[in-house]
Amino acid sequence: MSNLIPRIIGTGWAVPAGIRYNDDPIFDWLKQHNPDPKLFDGYKERHVLGDGEDLIDIMLPAAQMALQKAGKQAADIDILLGLGSVSTYIQPNMLSLLHRELGLPPDAWVIPIGNDYSNYASSLLLADGLLRAGHAKNVLVCIGGSWTRNVDYHTQQSISAADGAGAAVMALCADESKWFVAGQHTVTDSTFYGSMYTSGEQLAANPPINGYSTVFGPHFFQITPQGMQGFKTFGTATALSAVTALLQEHNLSGSDISFMPHETSEYLIKYWCDNMPGKLGQVLSTIEQFANTTVATHALSMAWCEENVVIEKDNLVMLALGPDMHANAMLLKRGSG
Repeated sequence: MSNLIPRIIGTGWAVPAGIRYNDDPIFDWLKQHNPDPKLFDGYKERHVLGDGEDLIDIMLPAAQMALQKAGKQAADIDILLGLGSVSTYIQPNMLSLLHRELGLPPDAWVIPIGNDYSNYASSLLLADGLLRAGHAKNVLVCIGGSWTRNVDYHTQQSISAADGAGAAVMALCADESKWFVAGQHTVTDSTFYGSMYTSGEQLAANPPINGYSTVFGPHFFQITPQGMQGFKTFGTATALSAVTALLQEHNLSGSDISFMPHETSEYLIKYWCDNMPGKLGQVLSTIEQFANTTVATHALSMAWCEENVVIEKDNLVMLALGPDMHANAMLLKRGSG
C-alpha cells in the first residue's frame, strides 16, 4: 500500500449569484480618471456578495460540496484549515463560524492560514504534513474571499476584485487519480513589505470623538508607488522564477504541466505563459469567469476546473503571488506517490 499517501479526495466551490460586469457604474470614476488600467485587465464577470450576504454564504456550500465529493461527513473532520478574508472580525476568523455551521466535532481544530495569496497551497502543504505524521485522518481546507468589500473604487486594483470560495478534503488515499502535493518553491522579497497592505486611513478628530483624537476610515487594500513597481518587476520575472526552479527540481518542462496562474491580471498571466521554459501543455485560467478572488483563487479554480474541464496533464502547477511580496509555485501530481 505504498500509494496510500495524502491526496485531495474531494473539492468544492461556490460564488455569489450577483454579477458585476465591466460596465457597472461602480467603475465610472475609474473610467473617467484612469481609462487605461494597463496592469489590471482581462476581466469580464465578477461574482459579488450582495446586501445581507457574507463570506459564510459561499464558504459553507463550498465546504459541503468538498465533503460530499470526498464521501465524508462533518464528524470525520479532524482539522479545519484555510481563511475567510476579509472576516467580519479581525479575530476570530470566519473559519470558526464555518466550524459551527458545518457542525464539525468539538475536537476539530480551526487553524486560519493568513499568508495571502498562497493560502491554498500552504494549507495543502500543512494538511499533507499532518496526515503523514498521523496527527489527523481527514483535513478540510476552505478559503473564501470577499474582497469586493476590501477595495476603494478610486484605485486601479478595484476593477479586478471578486468574491468566491473553494474547499478541499485531504486524507490518506491510494486512488492514483487523486492529486497529491509533490513539491513547492517559494521566492520572497520582503524589502517590499508595506508597499501593499490592507488598513484604514488614520484621521485626526478635533474635537475628539468619544474621547478619541485619532479615528480610522474604512479598511481597504492599498498599493503604494513602490508596490506598483513591484507588481511589474517582482510580479513578472521574479514570480516566474519560482515556477522555473520548481520545474528544474522535478525535471519537468512547460509542456509537461497544466498551469494554473494567480488571477490578479491578464497582464501577468500573459507574461508568465509567454516566458515559461517550454511551451505550456495547458493553461487553466478562470479570470474571465471569476476575475480576481484573491485568497480563494486556487481553491476555487481547482474545484471549478475539476468539475468543468479536463485537466490534461498529471502535473499541475499553481502559481500564487502575494503582497508581501512572495511568489509560491506548488506542484500537484496524479499517479503513484
